[in-house]
Amino acid sequence: MRLLGGLVAALALVLVPSAPAFADKPPVASKTDLAQQAPAKKFERYSSGKRAYTKGSLTGVITNPGAVIENADIKVSGKISDLTKGSGCGYAVFRITYQKGGNQPFTHKTFRDCTYKTPVSYSFTYKKATLVELKVCSEAKTTKVSVQCLYGGAWKVVYATI
Repeated sequence: MRLLGGLVAALALVLVPSAPAFADKPPVASKTDLAQQAPAKKFERYSSGKRAYTKGSLTGVITNPGAVIENADIKVSGKISDLTKGSGCGYAVFRITYQKGGNQPFTHKTFRDCTYKTPVSYSFTYKKATLVELKVCSEAKTTKVSVQCLYGGAWKVVYATI
């Protein structure tokens, strides 16, 4: 009987976690410190036919972590290059979905380069973004990007909090 009791005691020591496992959990970040840095993301994308190219990075600070729909203050920077020798231009178009009064509208930011293999830099910031998508197009020089560029083909997701 003593042998059985000794085995049970030894088994209990092995199976029961040590005291530090029962210690208090580490403190949680305070409610006033709600921002957290999201990891930087690099992106690069060619247009169809490889007539334009963009490369850059996006960083964000999530301003309401743990919310049903998180959003972030983002900063995007990069370069757009036109790879055609003719009269075409390269366009980098960003579609940014953001929070506004419980809704999620979107807006576009467009950057253009019309000089062959001489990249043009761009940079912008946006508050309360939930989704950032990118499309690269090559088309004739205009003041606005074409409907074909905006609605033809697929957008590349660059950043998402949803």
